[in-house]
Amino acid sequence: MITKESIQFFQGKSLNRGDNFLYLSPHFLLQPYIANYTISFPTPQTMPDEYTVLPTASSTLTISVNADTIISGLRGVNTKSCNVGSHANKMKLLLLIEFHPGGLFPFIPIDQIELVDTSFKLDELDKIFTKTLENELVQSMSVENLIETLNRIFLTRLTESKTNMSVLDMMQVIVRQHGNISAKELSSEYYYSEKQIRRLFLRYVGTSPKMFSRIARTNYALRLLQRNSDYLTDIAVQSGYFDQPHFIHDFRRVCGLTPQDYLRNMSVFYNDRFKM
Repeated sequence: MITKESIQFFQGKSLNRGDNFLYLSPHFLLQPYIANYTISFPTPQTMPDEYTVLPTASSTLTISVNADTIISGLRGVNTKSCNVGSHANKMKLLLLIEFHPGGLFPFIPIDQIELVDTSFKLDELDKIFTKTLENELVQSMSVENLIETLNRIFLTRLTESKTNMSVLDMMQVIVRQHGNISAKELSSEYYYSEKQIRRLFLRYVGTSPKMFSRIARTNYALRLLQRNSDYLTDIAVQSGYFDQPHFIHDFRRVCGLTPQDYLRNMSVFYNDRFKM
């Protein structure tokens, strides 16, 4: 199994790295679906118990290793904030496969609405897949070997499943518009009824287009806050809100806290810049 030293000695290209974590890109054929592989050796100093994932339209597959057990779990779309620090700090190694919105369906082809705001043991959904991932993690002695193996496993599953390309395209439009596009406008552009669009989003993404748009707009606001927190009114306007009170109300509705609360405690919130 890889060690913390494996990260430190890794000479390949990475998306982001530190002394105890490494973000890596998947194979280019997987990149429309998988945002990154994350290898982490968590500590309370780098990931406090209060560490919280903010609402996201993405899903995450996690393999957690402690002294004598391996636990593989799957978290669907989060429409609510979710604490992860208290679990992570009990583990000596975490392997995360972070999916783009809608990216999980080709690998676990069930209606994604069934996974929303819920954590599962992966073997409840697919025992063979779980065993394969866990065995390969144990046997991989280098980062290079582990990533090559993960790419092979997911590429094999990708050839067996399909996703809806119209939904992927609609999501990209919503993200480019920072969530400021209605289902009616999508219906006109893609020649689906609003009811059909909602049904497709619930199946392939796990949330309604309205909720997806709200999360997209909030995530855009979060990025603006991280760059410049001085002018909330300007951030509200750039994010598509009529005024600052509407922005604060919607931000609190999605994240469970105000923008000011977020800024005061930014270090304990996780908002992955490699996915939405």
